[in-house]
Amino acid sequence: MSLKISLGGDIVHYLGAVGLLNALSEKQVTERDDLEIHCSGFSCIPLILWTYQRDNAYSILSSMWGESLKFFKGISKPSLPEIGKNFMLLYKMQKKIDLESSRQKLSEFVEKWIPNVEIEEHDKIKIHAFNLEKKRDEILHGNAREVLIHALPYPIDFAPVDGYISSSWVLGIPEGDGIIYIDWYVPFEPRRATDYLLIATFARVSALVSLLTSEAKVTVKIPLTDCALYDFKRMANRFYLAGKELVGRL
Repeated sequence: MSLKISLGGDIVHYLGAVGLLNALSEKQVTERDDLEIHCSGFSCIPLILWTYQRDNAYSILSSMWGESLKFFKGISKPSLPEIGKNFMLLYKMQKKIDLESSRQKLSEFVEKWIPNVEIEEHDKIKIHAFNLEKKRDEILHGNAREVLIHALPYPIDFAPVDGYISSSWVLGIPEGDGIIYIDWYVPFEPRRATDYLLIATFARVSALVSLLTSEAKVTVKIPLTDCALYDFKRMANRFYLAGKELVGRL
């Protein structure tokens, strides 16, 4: 029987998931032939780097951290009130995200940090993205850079790429025997129309996450506190401890 470990990825802080992979490696879980590690959104970045550049993955992610918080600024402060402000700002400015410009910006970021490697169907890493046209979650294969620019786009800052957006913003987390996700969603009192829209959207995703975690053998939540918000080392350590807990409970 295969072992399926799944990660969410709706906020930049999932770059710290390299800590989880180090914890799994210590217990030789990553060496299992029947292992599958499923990711969506931002968690796919450390998964790709750790798989193909394991020796310096942590160093690369540590260097990437500061730039990522600025580049993905719409979700660098994970709170619904902050996201609501971004939505309202876009509305007031009547901002239109140019499809080609959006893709180009993502491509430049990905080409800077991600190795030019091929992700095969039989590989242990499984990268999810949501196909808007077919209205379904898909596992993507092929060039890692191309795969990632389809898996990262999310509302606010980036338009869909070839009709794909991050599965994390639609389904929350892929199914798994063991699930690890950052618990950052805190309800708030709506004040604007965009606030009600956000509450409805995140309530739906939250319900899906609750269903998936209830069906998993083991679920480990990582609470997001102020001390870890902008500290990569702390975030990676949170994932490392979560990984040790996951292995101990599987």
